[in-house]
Amino acid sequence: MKEKWSLTNIIFNVVTAIVILAASYLALVFPADFVLDLFWEKCGQDKIQSVSYHYGQFAGLPAGEGLPKLTNIEQYNNFEGNEYITFQTNDILPLNAYRLKSSSDATDTKYRRKGRLVSSGVVRWNTYGEKAGFKRYLFNRYYLVKLPDGNYVTAFLDDGVYLRYRLTGNVQLPVGYITYMSAGEKKLLAPYIIEYGLNEEKILKMFCEERYEKYKILNYLILVGVWVLVLAVYLSIVILVENIFEHKHNT
Repeated sequence: MKEKWSLTNIIFNVVTAIVILAASYLALVFPADFVLDLFWEKCGQDKIQSVSYHYGQFAGLPAGEGLPKLTNIEQYNNFEGNEYITFQTNDILPLNAYRLKSSSDATDTKYRRKGRLVSSGVVRWNTYGEKAGFKRYLFNRYYLVKLPDGNYVTAFLDDGVYLRYRLTGNVQLPVGYITYMSAGEKKLLAPYIIEYGLNEEKILKMFCEERYEKYKILNYLILVGVWVLVLAVYLSIVILVENIFEHKHNT
C-alpha cells in the first residue's frame, strides 16, 4: 500500500494526467491544414485560369506563381470582383472571433436511450462566436493581417497560416479574395472594426472550405495523430528517465 501511494507514484500520476489534458487541448486547437499545406500543390494563376468558373473555392490554398499582390489599403478598399490575390505579411493578430469551418458542421444529432427506446435530437451550433469551446476543432479564427503599407485588414484566415507566422515571423499568405462581410460577421467583428478603424464592409477570405469538406476525415486523423504523438513523446521521456535511474541504481 505504501508503494502504491508513494510520492513518486503520486507525482507520476499527476504529471500523466496533466500531459493527457495538454495533449487533448492541443488536438482541439491544432490546425490540421498546417500539415496538409506541406504536401499540397501550390495554386498559381495558371491553375485558376484553367477552370471556367470559380466562386472562391481556391481561397486558402498555398499561393503559387502569377497571383496579383495586394500592397496597400487603397487597393483593398477599392477592390471589386473576386479576383484572387496574395501578399507577404510580418504581423498577424488573432481575434476572439470564430466561425464554423463549414455549414455542414452546424448541426449535430444526439441519440439518447430510454429503456428500449432510442430518441434523437438535433443540436445546432452557432455559426459565429466569440469562443469556440470544446468544439474548437470545428471552428476557424478571424485575424487582423498587416498589409505591406502598414495598415491592417480583417481576414478569415486559415489557422495553419497563423501557426507558420508564429514560427517564422514572416509568412506568405495563401490564395485569397476580398469580399463583403456577411451580417453575422459585421455583428461579430463590430468591436474590432471600431477599435482599429477597419473597413466595415469588406473582409479578406483565405480559408478553403472545399478542401476541409473533402478531407474532413483526414483532418480528424491528423488531430488524433497529434494527440498520440504528444503521449508517445511523454512515454519515451518516462522510459528514458526510468532507464537512467535504473542504471544509476545498478552501478
